[in-house]
Amino acid sequence: MAYVCETLQIVNDVQTCVAWVIYKESWTDQLNNLSVAQVSALLSATALIWYVASAIRTYLNLLAHDGDIK
Repeated sequence: MAYVCETLQIVNDVQTCVAWVIYKESWTDQLNNLSVAQVSALLSATALIWYVASAIRTYLNLLAHDGDIK
């Protein structure tokens, strides 16, 4: 979050900001500003989470299997 000058005015031959606004960067802008290493780490963490969740789901399905062959 940062303050950005919205309106400039000349006062005594000096350019002066007379109105400030609060600028909050959106999450899409933050994603666009990530470095290559940060994007790589984010994608790796996401893939790891999906892999672990898939393994847990498979294990829970195995535990729920009653062993009857039809």
